[in-house]
Amino acid sequence: MWTCPRCGRQFKNVNQSHGCRLIDKEQLFAKRPAVLKTVYKKIVSMVKPLGEFREETVPPDVIFFKTTSTFLAVKVKTDHLEIEFFLDHLDNAPVISKHLQTSAHRVVHIVPVDSIDEINTQMKKWITRSYQLISSKKIKNKINIVDE
Repeated sequence: MWTCPRCGRQFKNVNQSHGCRLIDKEQLFAKRPAVLKTVYKKIVSMVKPLGEFREETVPPDVIFFKTTSTFLAVKVKTDHLEIEFFLDHLDNAPVISKHLQTSAHRVVHIVPVDSIDEINTQMKKWITRSYQLISSKKIKNKINIVDE
C-alpha cells in the first residue's frame, strides 16, 4: 500500500494518479432530498458487519468504500444515488442500469436508487460479494508476497 504524502489517501500502486482533494460528505447531501442520506446510512449499516473498510469522499459526488482498493462507490446525484459494486461475473438483473468489464475477473455494476426499499436483500448480497471479491484479492496478494 502506498499513502499519498499530500492527502493521506491509500492506494495499492506507488504514485498512483489521483486528485488529492477530499470533501466533507455532508456537502454532498446538503442540497439533496433527505431520503438520499437515509438510503446512504442504510448502505453503511450493511457494510459495517463485513469487516474493515474506510470511506473517501471526493469531488464532485463520490463516496468510495475501500479495503486495499474500492469495493463499493456511492455517487450522490441530484435526485438519486448510483451504487457501484464489483462482481466476478456479469449479472443482468433488471435493476442494473450499466455494467463494465474492468479486468478479467471484475465487472462493475451500477444500480440507481432513490428509495430505501431498494436497499434490500439482493443489494446486500451484491455488496457482500463485492467486499469478498476485493478482500480475497487482498488475501491472495499477501500469500503471494509470503511465497516469494
